[in-house]
Amino acid sequence: MNPLTDDDLVRMYREGNVQAFDVIFDRHHLTVYRWALALLHDVHKAEDVLQEAFAAAAQALPRYESRGRFRAWLLRIVRNHCFNRIVSEGNRIVIAGSNVLEMLEPASNEPSPAERAAAKDEHQSIADAMAELPVRQREALTLYALEQMQYDEIAEAMEMPINTVKTLIHRARAHLAVRLEEYRKETHNGL
Repeated sequence: MNPLTDDDLVRMYREGNVQAFDVIFDRHHLTVYRWALALLHDVHKAEDVLQEAFAAAAQALPRYESRGRFRAWLLRIVRNHCFNRIVSEGNRIVIAGSNVLEMLEPASNEPSPAERAAAKDEHQSIADAMAELPVRQREALTLYALEQMQYDEIAEAMEMPINTVKTLIHRARAHLAVRLEEYRKETHNGL
């Protein structure tokens, strides 16, 4: 277990210890990649943003204010790079599609084909319901559910008030609950 905080590592990097940045990268690269994938819904673009965001973070570290909020600061950089890419490419934002949902699947003990089919259908219904959410709700819910970030961290990463984040997550969860209930009713009625 590494007792150094992100802010400790930033300080060390500023003092010339380039290996400290390697530790930062190791600690956060999966979070950055998953967030970029959730925003861009493209593996190759997410990999590009991963590299771009860490390069930008390394350049911006002298200006980073050590407040114990490094992850939120880094994810704000990722978000900005993703949105810049989306705008420059003229693409629509597609967040939390089936690729993101695959990351949620736990390793299991070989489910039966019927169980796999049912799970695939349910995952697809979740992906469809996520796709129906407004962009900011999808962003907030992705950070909350996938990255298990606290409300205040999400608020900082998304640059909005904490109460707005709470509202976005509440509304997104309520929408998903309704859609999943509809899916389950359809599935049971079809039996």
